[in-house]
Amino acid sequence: MAMITATLASALIQVAAVTRRQVEAVKSWRQARRDYAALCEMDDNTLADLGLSRGDLRDATAAGFFGDPTVIVATRAAERGHGRRPQPAALVGPSLVPDVASPLARVAPCN
Repeated sequence: MAMITATLASALIQVAAVTRRQVEAVKSWRQARRDYAALCEMDDNTLADLGLSRGDLRDATAAGFFGDPTVIVATRAAERGHGRRPQPAALVGPSLVPDVASPLARVAPCN
């Protein structure tokens, strides 16, 4: 009897895990559709600022009903290099700000 109860409990845990994953997948799918709809409502200038065009949004419909169109849109924007901040130039030379963490900074001043 204990073995049947343990097997049943294990099966219920597995069913719950599968159900949870399916619910999360549906939530993710719905969020992607909302994001895509928001992109479709943007004007051409805003899309250009994001590195996208109306053609990119049309191409994203190739993802199909259950696909994620935002993946295609994000790929297009990344291909164009938008969304990346320029890397700051490496500073060369001594620091203009004293290092307060160094042992010399903690020495009492001379009077």
